[in-house]
Amino acid sequence: MKRIILLLYLIFQISLVSYAQVEHVPVTHPVYDFLLHAETIGLLPHFSLSCLPLQRQEVVEALKTIEKHRAQLNDFEINSLNKFLLEFEILPRNNAVVFYSSTDSNQVLSSRFFSNDEKFIYHYKDSTKCANVTPLGSVETIIMKNDTGTGNVEYGNLGVRFFGSLDNILGFYLQVSNGTILHGDRLIALHEIHKLQQNVKFADLYSDFDFTESHVRFQLGWFYAIIGRETKLLGAGINQRLFISDNAAPFDAISVGAKFSNFEYRFTHGSLISIPVNSPDVGAFADLPSKFLAMHRFAIKPSWGEIAFWESVIYSNRGIDLGYLNPISFYFSTEHALHDRDNKNLGGDMTLRPFDRFQIKGSYLLDDLIFSKIGTGYWSNKSAWNIGFIYSFPYALDAAVEYSRVEPYTFTHFDSLNAQTNDRLNFGSYLLPNSDEIAMNLYWWWGNRYPVKLKISYQRHGANYLDSAGNLVNVGGDIFQTRRSNDPMNVKFLDGKRINTVNLYLEFAWEIIRGFNIHGIYHYSSLNGSAGNSFRFVFRYEDF
Repeated sequence: MKRIILLLYLIFQISLVSYAQVEHVPVTHPVYDFLLHAETIGLLPHFSLSCLPLQRQEVVEALKTIEKHRAQLNDFEINSLNKFLLEFEILPRNNAVVFYSSTDSNQVLSSRFFSNDEKFIYHYKDSTKCANVTPLGSVETIIMKNDTGTGNVEYGNLGVRFFGSLDNILGFYLQVSNGTILHGDRLIALHEIHKLQQNVKFADLYSDFDFTESHVRFQLGWFYAIIGRETKLLGAGINQRLFISDNAAPFDAISVGAKFSNFEYRFTHGSLISIPVNSPDVGAFADLPSKFLAMHRFAIKPSWGEIAFWESVIYSNRGIDLGYLNPISFYFSTEHALHDRDNKNLGGDMTLRPFDRFQIKGSYLLDDLIFSKIGTGYWSNKSAWNIGFIYSFPYALDAAVEYSRVEPYTFTHFDSLNAQTNDRLNFGSYLLPNSDEIAMNLYWWWGNRYPVKLKISYQRHGANYLDSAGNLVNVGGDIFQTRRSNDPMNVKFLDGKRINTVNLYLEFAWEIIRGFNIHGIYHYSSLNGSAGNSFRFVFRYEDF
C-alpha cells in the first residue's frame, strides 16, 4: 500500500513539474478578470493581482485552487472555470497544429479548424520544455456619432505570438503585430483606441501601426530575473493602477527579485522616452535625452490580502547612475546624496479581504511633502490616491465602486524631463494632476470566457488656462508645468478651467469556438455637456 501511495505521489509531482511554465500571461488575458472574481469570493488566500502580469504557472496554481472549491461556485462560474482549466491544460485538451511536432500531429487545417481544439501554428511540450507559436488577427469597426455628425473606420491587425519555457527555469515570450486602416476616418480610431494614441507610426507619422512585446525570465527557486518590454500593471485598485499602468506604451526594463508564498521583493530599472529638446518628436534629427526609471517594491501577502511598500526615482540627461542600480537601496536618501536633481516618489498599496465576497483595494503615492504645511494647500504637498470596494454576489455578479484623486502639481518636476511620463504620457495614473474620479463597475459572469462589463465614471479636472492677456494661469493641472516663481504658493483643488467628463462603457464578448471571439463595446461620453457615442465591433483570434 505504501508503494502505491508513493507511486501516486511521484506521478502527482511530475505532473506539477510539467506545468511549471515560467513565461508571463499577458495582461490582456481574460483570466485576470476571473481571478479577480475568485479572489473577491475568498477562494485565493495569499494571492494578489496588484502586480501584473503573472507567470503562467502562477495562473495555473490559482485555477487549481479555485477548482478545489468548485462546490462553492454556481453553474455560470463553473462553466467559465472549465474554459480556463482546458485552456491552461489543467484538464486534458486536444491540440491541432499546422506544423507537426513529436508531441502534436493533429492537423488544424481540417474540420478541427472549426472545433474547440487548442489551435497552434506549432506546439511542443514535454516534462521540461514547451514551445508554442500562435497566430493573432483581428478586424475592427468603429462607428462614432457626436454633435458634428457620424463617421466610421475599419482597421485590421495581424501578428504572431511565440512563447514557452525551457527546463522549467527559463521562460520566453515574443509578440509582434502589424495593422492598417482598411476604410474610413483614421481620426476616429485615434480618438477611441488609446493604444493607437501611443503608437508613433500611427499617431505621429500617419502611417500604419505595429506593436511588439517580449520578455525573457530566468527563475531558480525563490530568485528570478526578467528583461523585456511588456505591458505592466502595478498598484492596487479596480480601474486605477497608480504606479504603473497601460496609459503609456510599455518600456524596456530589467528586474530582479525574490518571491515566496507570502512575500515578494522586486527591483526594476528601465529606460523611458523623454520629451524632445528643440527638435522634432521623431526621425533622425529628434533630440531625446536619456531618461531612466528605478523602482522597487516589497509585499507581504497574508491570507487576508496584501500590504506593499513602493519607491521610485526618475532621472535623465545622463548615463545609468550606479546609485540607482543597487537593487537594495532607499531612493529618498540616495537622491539627496546625488545632489537632489531627480524626481523621487514613494507609496504603498493594499488589498484587504475582511470577509468572503468583499475586498478593499487602494494605493497611495507621495510625490512630495512638508509636514508643517499639511492642510494649508501648500503647492508642494503632492500626492495621489485611490480606494475601491468590490463585492461579489452569489449569482456571479460583481459590483465595485472606486474613488481616485490626484492633487495639483503631482507627477511634475522642476526639470520637465523628469516628469512621471513615458513618451509624453503618464505611465501611472490616467488622471491628470488636479483631478479626481468616481467610478462604478459591474461584472456578470454568465458562463463564458468573458464577463459582461459595465463601467460608469465621472471625472473632474482643473486645467491650466490663458487669461485675457494671453498669460498662462497655472493651477497645477499640467504634468509638464511645475510651479513658477510668480505662481501662488498655495493651491485649491480643482481650481482653474473646469473640465467635467462622464463616461459609460458597456462591453460584451463571446468566444464562438476556441480562439475565435467577437467583442462589442458601446461608449457614451459627455465632455462639459457635449455628448458623443461610439460602438466598436471586433472579430478577433486570440487576445492581444
